[in-house]
Amino acid sequence: MTFQLYKIIFANERLFCYIMSRKEEILEQAALLISEKGYEATTIRDIAESVGIEPSSVYSHFDSKEDILWEIALSCANQFIEGITSIVESDLTTRSKLTAMIIAHVEILTRNLNAAAIFLNEWRHFSEPRRSDFAHLRDIYEAKFRAVIAQGIEQNALREVDEKFGALTILSALNWTYQWYKPSGEMKPKEIGEKLAELLLNGLVKPF
Repeated sequence: MTFQLYKIIFANERLFCYIMSRKEEILEQAALLISEKGYEATTIRDIAESVGIEPSSVYSHFDSKEDILWEIALSCANQFIEGITSIVESDLTTRSKLTAMIIAHVEILTRNLNAAAIFLNEWRHFSEPRRSDFAHLRDIYEAKFRAVIAQGIEQNALREVDEKFGALTILSALNWTYQWYKPSGEMKPKEIGEKLAELLLNGLVKPF
């Protein structure tokens, strides 16, 4: 390989890294602004100014403001689903599965609080078919919790409860974490997850 070819490859790699880092910076700043101001009140100009670029530069990475919202929410949804899939498919006991799933949810939620706020609140601004596609992803995630609860009931490890109600109760409790969690707080995400699991599951586990 010639030296000139090495230079071309290196230059292309640097350009790719620059493009990706700029795109990630736009997503990060957009998540911050949207979580603070709301989707409708946040403009492309606001996002551009926070990054220090012209609005036209934002459009070189995204076709619309909704595209930015979609990428943030989709990334968060995929992290949630991927974070618990291996747990659901494992040979752990029902309680151990639910505990691990709860901890994983809290850790993902607190990893990027701004993206979490968008995942939980701003998805309603999607137009079709994205709105339906996103609702489907949320249903897939919820179904994994329902499946584990149903399995626990079948194995006589959990009380006879409606698995959908049980799943929604757990997720509703977990999703409020982003409202009060502080990275500088005394409890780390894993500890918060463990304590929430203990409180939530003691209401589900069948007494002996």
